[in-house]
Amino acid sequence: MRIDLRTKFLLLGVALAGAVLFGVWFGLDALLAREGVSDAARGDLRTVVYVAAGCAAVLAVVFAMLAVRFVRATLSSLTQAIERGRSVDAAFPDELLSELAATYRRLASDLVRVDSSLAEEHSRFQAVLNGIDAGVFAVDGEGRITLTNTAFLEMFEIAESPVGRRYREVVPLAALHDAVLEAQQGRLVRTELRVPGTQPRTIVANASPQGTGHGAAVVLRDVSAVRHLERVRRDFVANISHELRTPVSVIQTSAETLLDGALEDPVHAREFASRIERHASRMSQIIAGLLDLARLEAGQQSLAKESVNVRASVERALDLVQASARDKGLEVEVEVDPELTVHADQKGVDQVLSNLVVNAVKYADAGGSIRIEADAKKGWVKVMVADEGPGIAPEHRERVFERFYRIDKGRSRETGGTGLGLAIVKHLTLAMGGTVGVEPREPRGSTFWVRLPAGREAPHPIA
Repeated sequence: MRIDLRTKFLLLGVALAGAVLFGVWFGLDALLAREGVSDAARGDLRTVVYVAAGCAAVLAVVFAMLAVRFVRATLSSLTQAIERGRSVDAAFPDELLSELAATYRRLASDLVRVDSSLAEEHSRFQAVLNGIDAGVFAVDGEGRITLTNTAFLEMFEIAESPVGRRYREVVPLAALHDAVLEAQQGRLVRTELRVPGTQPRTIVANASPQGTGHGAAVVLRDVSAVRHLERVRRDFVANISHELRTPVSVIQTSAETLLDGALEDPVHAREFASRIERHASRMSQIIAGLLDLARLEAGQQSLAKESVNVRASVERALDLVQASARDKGLEVEVEVDPELTVHADQKGVDQVLSNLVVNAVKYADAGGSIRIEADAKKGWVKVMVADEGPGIAPEHRERVFERFYRIDKGRSRETGGTGLGLAIVKHLTLAMGGTVGVEPREPRGSTFWVRLPAGREAPHPIA
């Protein structure tokens, strides 16, 4: 049975009063017996002692209750101070309570210091976590998110903090769920995820056990750009090998044929020499294009920016394809303001527009049309070259500006070209501070466009 503080004080007071009175009564009774006092007088004395004992007991109870009230009030003030987080500055007359108050002051000070240190440490940890470009989140044993960083929220376009929610609701990827479950069971897991969407992404997930509560920590890194570069590199090696194999093979075969005797036949010798010259020229164009791209990517090609007349550049580009357009029966429409200018490199603009116009003539259907137009908006000039060719499927539009990338390899090689024209267009445009793209043309064909600054000052961003 538990006895509260008030009862303990009361029992202690009564016991002390009784002990004192019993001692007084026993001493007086022994003294009176030794002095020979009569029994009647001793009885009267006992009555007085009993009355005094009763009064002493009452006083003991009263003082005990006052002591209990004082101690409870003091402890109550301490408790309230502790609950409200305030420091205890009151002075206590009782030594024990003073020590208790002093101890609390030290503990409170230590707690404030530890709390401040933990808050600062958490702030540093969260700052470092948010500075990591990889997405990070942690879950507890019940699968609820306990920690995230900014990269994780951006990776999955999460507007509000998901802390406290189940990760399965936040990131609905079955492969990731399997990885987290294995990590919660104490195993390290590394897996590659495919995230669907308008632009599918590839994410590498590393999941590891966390603590002793069956939690897990997951680090997510978006490697879409890396995988894209790896694919581009593989395609580049394969494509350039294929591009160079044909002219090298023709040159080698023609040279061997000439050495085997065709050199003595003027008619055949001229034909084989013409083949060698034609394919050597193609190899030279490929190498020159690669060198141009290398200089552009390395920032080594000097660009002298000035005011460039767009209409004049379009006309120079059309001069290069006049014969080809006439042979295919193409109708060329130009709608460009003669006064429209861009702030760019003269040769760069000429090369960009020439490549786009040549590309349009190559892929336009015979008897079709090509349309070139330009407009100015918010400090930019957008030049569009549209054709009525076979068009470009959505999955190919983002890759047509890669070097040697061909949508229809057979048809592309029939039309000639090095496979580097659009890649040069992209890098030249970017080097001049512009952007480039391609859109479908209804009902048939494609529209390639470049956007260049209209003046020296930085244009407003395009939405």
